[in-house]
Amino acid sequence: MCGGPAADSDVVRRAYAALASGDMDELGECFARDAVWHEPGHNVYSGDRVGWPDIRDEFFALLGPLSRGAFRAELVDIAIGQKYVVAIHRARGEYNGRILDTLTFEVARVARGQIQEVWANYADQAQVDAFWT
Repeated sequence: MCGGPAADSDVVRRAYAALASGDMDELGECFARDAVWHEPGHNVYSGDRVGWPDIRDEFFALLGPLSRGAFRAELVDIAIGQKYVVAIHRARGEYNGRILDTLTFEVARVARGQIQEVWANYADQAQVDAFWT
C-alpha cells in the first residue's frame, strides 16, 4: 500500500464510511492487526484497546447495541500532518433520555496504509460519559 499524507487521510475516510455503513470487514481492513485505541473518560468505553479484535469487539461492535442504534459519527473534517491525521466528527445520539451531541477529535497515526493508533478527544467529555453510562 502507498503511504504519505493523502493516503493516510484516505484510510481514515474509508474507516468512517465503513463505520457509517456498518461494514465491520471494511473497517477492519483500515486498522492494523496490532492497532491501539485510547479512549478517555469515565464510561463503558474508557481505556485502551490493543489489537483489532479488541477494538472491534469491545468498542465498535457495541456502539449500536449500547445506544439502541442511536449513535452516529458524522465526519466533519480531516487535518493532515506529517505524522498524524486528525479526524473531526460530530458524535450524536439520543437514547433513554440521554443526549449526545459533541465534537470529537481523533488523532490517528497511520503507517503502511493502516491505522496504527488512535487517541480520542471530546469537546464535552462529561456529556460523553453521561451518554455511555
